Amino acid sequence: MGRNLPTILIALVVIIIIGCMMIAYQVRYTETVVVTRFDRIVDEQPKEPGLHFKWPWPVDRVHRFDKRLRSFETEFHQVATEDQKTVVLTAYATWRIEDAVKFLTAVGREDTAAQKIRDLLDNQVQLVLRSHPFSELINTDPKQMKLDEIERSFLSGIKSFAKDKYGINVVSVGIKRLGLPESVTKDVFARMKEDRQTAIKQLTAEGEAKATEIRVKAEEISKKIIARAEAYAKTLKGQGDAEAAKYYKIFAENPELSAFLKKLETVEAIFESGQITLVLDADKFVPFDILKSVEAVSASPASGEPVGAADRSGKE
Repeated sequence: MGRNLPTILIALVVIIIIGCMMIAYQVRYTETVVVTRFDRIVDEQPKEPGLHFKWPWPVDRVHRFDKRLRSFETEFHQVATEDQKTVVLTAYATWRIEDAVKFLTAVGREDTAAQKIRDLLDNQVQLVLRSHPFSELINTDPKQMKLDEIERSFLSGIKSFAKDKYGINVVSVGIKRLGLPESVTKDVFARMKEDRQTAIKQLTAEGEAKATEIRVKAEEISKKIIARAEAYAKTLKGQGDAEAAKYYKIFAENPELSAFLKKLETVEAIFESGQITLVLDADKFVPFDILKSVEAVSASPASGEPVGAADRSGKE
């Protein structure tokens, strides 16, 4: 008996461990469980993660489901729009199990859930796109595109049904890839080109109208400036004529002095123009005849009396 005691103790420990494993189970943070008794769902289900107890199998069974967020995408398939245009797209969805009891009853297996959500999404995509024209999917004007609204329609169409029917919470739905058949692509490029040409014509017309407006304003301003300048010029000319009239009156009283001053100004202007050499007869060329008078003054008698003074004395 003493020799078999260790063996008996080990056997008892193993039986206790196996018994605990049969009546106890652990719920992780990343999963949700459903306990059934004789394949019927029990009323009290574990709400929190941790250690829980049950009747041993085959009385009670624990069905475990991963409650973490997961995603999938649909296959490429053609869908018709409201204006009978064809697009090729792939949609995606993210979802998680929210009601494990309902999920077990309606779906049963996690790999089946993705296919059910995929079928719902495919049907909803076709239904929604039939109520939207092609221009709201692809357009050169971002304001006319309604991809966000279309994706919200996808989500609202399957979210409530998936939650009520399958116990699945569909978190987000969207369009992952969007393509066009070759025939539609040509029409799209032609329409885009037409839209660009229309925009170019509109911008050109606006530019020409703006340029005409600027030219008209510039002409009006230039006319005003020219009119003011001409009026000011006439005022200055009148003032100059008035001042000149005073000098003309003085010159008319003494024409010889006027001619002499004019000749003097001309000679000064010629000499100030640069270094020049003139060989000419001062008696014959006006205004250089004035130099003759200067030469006469230089050749006056040594007494230093001006020639004019001698002449005046002789005449007296």
